[in-house]
Amino acid sequence: MILAEFLNPGRLWLLLVVALMAVGYVATQFMRRKHVVTFTNVDLLDQLAPKRPGWRRHAVASCYLAAAVFGVIAVARPVHRTVQQSFNNGRILLVFDVSLSMQSTDVKPSRLDAAKQAAKDFVDQVDPHVEVGLIDFDGTVDVRVSPTLNHTQVSNAIDSLQLGEGTAIGDALSVATDVIGPPDKATPNQPAGAVVLMSDGETTVGRPTADGAQTAADAKIPVYSIAFGTADGTVVDPTTGDTVAVPVNNNELKGVADTTGAKFFKAPTADALKQAYAEISKNLNAGVGDPIQVTDELTWQYIAVALVLLAIGWVLGLVLLRGLL
Repeated sequence: MILAEFLNPGRLWLLLVVALMAVGYVATQFMRRKHVVTFTNVDLLDQLAPKRPGWRRHAVASCYLAAAVFGVIAVARPVHRTVQQSFNNGRILLVFDVSLSMQSTDVKPSRLDAAKQAAKDFVDQVDPHVEVGLIDFDGTVDVRVSPTLNHTQVSNAIDSLQLGEGTAIGDALSVATDVIGPPDKATPNQPAGAVVLMSDGETTVGRPTADGAQTAADAKIPVYSIAFGTADGTVVDPTTGDTVAVPVNNNELKGVADTTGAKFFKAPTADALKQAYAEISKNLNAGVGDPIQVTDELTWQYIAVALVLLAIGWVLGLVLLRGLL
């Protein structure tokens, strides 16, 4: 056991009493040896005391002295202090747009590939003690990874994202609110969780975006929204082969952030997207909590050791000195 601190360090002076007891015991042994030497008839001494305790007596005494040492340490109330990071019960949920407009190459190599890399970099920056989850959406919503401390699982799921038709931002925000959980323990300073919404478009199916944002706001869940892409984005319609303009919709995504009390980021380039994620990471990790000192009192452990040593000394006394067992 390694001692760092004591709640009552002044009581350690009692160790001097134990030291005096040890000195007294040693001195007594020297006196006994002197008396034995002055008894010149050794043969007669062997007849009178054929079984001198010798080391047996020292073993018993050592147990009692050691028990006294641990007892004094216990009286001084030893403690072990550690510093731990405090955390709220929040979660971070990535809500990722995988609609067909994300195949636009106005951001190299494409909106989707650039967004995947930025999202993985963001997950790497999240505190390892904070849960992260992943939802993707096109015309439907899919919970890819429920909030977990296994951030590698989230990154692997981001790699596997595939494009689909439609954009259901409102539905995605509603699902995200359900995944994060009820707001009963949330406060303005400690929300139940946070959503990072990354999209380039506007809702085309399902609930309106504003309705989904209001659902999150009612649950006290801030939604940090990122509008990713440029006004010049285009894609090729897989059905007709026509080139279709897919400009990013900043206003709709800004409204989500405003409604939920979070921040909106405009990211027309891959670098801007990384900067947006970095800023969000600072905001979210800042809510993890301040370090706190944890004190564990070890008194009972030293009492237990002292009692064990007393019991050993008692048993040794019966066996070695009296031969009762």
